[in-house]
Amino acid sequence: MVKPLSEHYVEIIVSIGFNLNSIMVDLAHRLVCRNKVGSDANTEKAIMKMSRCVLLSTILISTLLAAPLVTAQQKTIRFAHQKNLFMAPVFVALEKGWFTEPLAKAGYKMDRREINVGPAVAEAMAANQIDIGQMGMAVIVTSVGRGLPARIVVNTGIAGEGVVVRGDSGITKMGELRGKTIAIPSKGNMQDFIVRRGLEKAGIDPAKDVKFVEIAAPDQKQALMAKLVDAVTLWEPLVTDVVLAGGHLLASGQEIDPNHDNDTISASEEAIKNHPEAVRAIVQTVVQAQQWVMDNPEEAKTISAKYLGLPRATIDAAWKNVYRRRDGQPSPQSTQEFADFLFKWGYIKNKLTATALIDGQFLPKAK
Repeated sequence: MVKPLSEHYVEIIVSIGFNLNSIMVDLAHRLVCRNKVGSDANTEKAIMKMSRCVLLSTILISTLLAAPLVTAQQKTIRFAHQKNLFMAPVFVALEKGWFTEPLAKAGYKMDRREINVGPAVAEAMAANQIDIGQMGMAVIVTSVGRGLPARIVVNTGIAGEGVVVRGDSGITKMGELRGKTIAIPSKGNMQDFIVRRGLEKAGIDPAKDVKFVEIAAPDQKQALMAKLVDAVTLWEPLVTDVVLAGGHLLASGQEIDPNHDNDTISASEEAIKNHPEAVRAIVQTVVQAQQWVMDNPEEAKTISAKYLGLPRATIDAAWKNVYRRRDGQPSPQSTQEFADFLFKWGYIKNKLTATALIDGQFLPKAK
């Protein structure tokens, strides 16, 4: 049987180690013998000097022996997240180095990637390029509905969306959007869901009474101010960014659908099966950081501003529009409601249950 290359390296180092020790001991013996005719003091000094050399060589060899073994045993967990305010707990954990120790104890290191739109995170997971990643509720439910083998493992945000119009538009409520053009980032995402829910509550049929256009989130502010659309639907801190540029917040996600789950970290079923301890380490670190963010909002805002590259004033204004759950527990009720609406609107072909979407085994046990 052919041995792995790492085992050959270990054997070579072991052989070198034994040979070095033998050489050092032999040299010590020769020196002592050669100094027999010298003074006892000189002989003792020589012996002590050579003993120290033997000890140092042993320590060096032990280090060399240990290093390849640790490297060979350590695995990698691939984690992707976006740059938005929902990821404040991840930013805090990164800033404070909280992921490193629990992952190392499980025998892992993290390969972290920034992917700035949820569908691209799902695509990366489908292509086996990542193991665990941040996805909005819309993205994970739609992706699972279309065949992605993945599960929600922790909730990372409640609400946080907003429908914004121009400040001079004269539009003051959702019911006045009839016949208007509304920008959404993509069909079936959380912003599409929340504006449709708001329209339905205002007595407007989203399929007949308004026009939807897909515009990338970073471009929606310009489209609104240029009067290419009448309203935009975004997430924080982009909602606040549009408001500060002269927009008017028509309705927040929390006002339209109170306490609905918006953001998640989800893991592939393969990662759950083959890397459960790494998934657990990430999930529990995120929950720890989420609790810290809720208890230390001022420092959390400063860290978030740093990672998002935005002024602290923007983060301050956006913060109140994002809600968090201390235990990170996904809501089965909210998840089921959302899955039912996606099926109703034809975004997924099969009905899904919250039980099939959520895996809560990695969350910290309730005290």
